[in-house]
Amino acid sequence: MIQDHDALRRENQRLERLVADRDGAIARLNRRIENLQAFDPKRPADLFAPVALEIASLSGGADYDGRPGDDGATVYLRPRDADGDVVKAPGAMHIQLLDNSDLRNPRIIGVYDFTDPESIRKLWYEKFATQHYTLKCVFPEGVALPESRKIVIYAEFVDFLTGAVLTATKEVIISLPVG
Repeated sequence: MIQDHDALRRENQRLERLVADRDGAIARLNRRIENLQAFDPKRPADLFAPVALEIASLSGGADYDGRPGDDGATVYLRPRDADGDVVKAPGAMHIQLLDNSDLRNPRIIGVYDFTDPESIRKLWYEKFATQHYTLKCVFPEGVALPESRKIVIYAEFVDFLTGAVLTATKEVIISLPVG
């Protein structure tokens, strides 16, 4: 009987803590609602949203394995706002590497998706007056690379806040593997 009483007391304490936690969460959400309702309805919620996408000049072929020749491309993406400033905006990124050496038969070398928010956060780099996402795109195993050494990077950025889709393209040079 004492054990039943102790078990009921512990369960009651657990439920009281649960209710207190929920009351705290509700109070925080109510404060947020009050703050949002106090703003002017015409406020520019997307004031710093990206409106353009840039593939930075350092983008291009990359050697990831230490052997001669590139085995991928590193793409440096910069979302820019309406003032032209680089903004750290969260969004899904999609990269397509293309071989356009035969314009009648363009060929996809690889497609890369960066969609996980936690992973995307780790791709942002901001130091020494540079700001960009760094996306490493390893060429698929056995893919034929163009003899022209030119590939086209097609980048797409889907802003998590606004849903806007921004695109950019850039032709870059790669080093062909030896052997």
